[in-house]
Amino acid sequence: MENPQNIRLTKNDRPTPINEEIIIPDDQVLISVTDPKGYITEVNEIFSQISGYSEDELMGSSHNVIRHPDMPKIMFKIVWKHIMDKENVMAVVKNLAKDGKYYWVVTDFVTRVDADRNIINYTAYRRPVHDKVKQAVIPLYKALCAIEDVAGMDAAEKFLNNYFEERNTNYDDMVEDIIVKNCEKLEDLGFGNHPEEEIKKMTKEKKQSFFNKMFGIK
Repeated sequence: MENPQNIRLTKNDRPTPINEEIIIPDDQVLISVTDPKGYITEVNEIFSQISGYSEDELMGSSHNVIRHPDMPKIMFKIVWKHIMDKENVMAVVKNLAKDGKYYWVVTDFVTRVDADRNIINYTAYRRPVHDKVKQAVIPLYKALCAIEDVAGMDAAEKFLNNYFEERNTNYDDMVEDIIVKNCEKLEDLGFGNHPEEEIKKMTKEKKQSFFNKMFGIK
């Protein structure tokens, strides 16, 4: 949709954060689409409602206007690398609303390409997260932010790589594991008493199909 007022919000337009959470209804999926440079081209109504920005304000604006300062920069570097490589990736994200409040979401980022594999756009599907999911990532995010503030993103990346190596995991598997262990809808999706094991045995395509269902992606 066009942006007749040519409003372009950037990270410089972010509000001062306040310690008040916006709770997203369980059945809602917040959707936004950006062009290859990260400028917003489309949002659904609930995304506009929760973020506090009108559709006109969001069109053509930089997506990082909703980035909360509690989110480590290294996490977005990981996400950006995945989507530029045309790989789907999930992330647990704390976002910043227009009024300074925050809201937590688990986001599935999907890269759309044309017949020649050129990137058309990026679509982010966001669902509310269980409180246990937030508590699982907050200590790690705080540590990474502290390292970035003192020593920069390269030091945070080294810390994160060591963190994953010690646990024999990676970012994708960590997020997947956190979400699966705390998803209350797995039984509705046909899983038994040990969903983590069942999902690990899936092919990449079947696993993506499962998460597509969870996020309402068609």
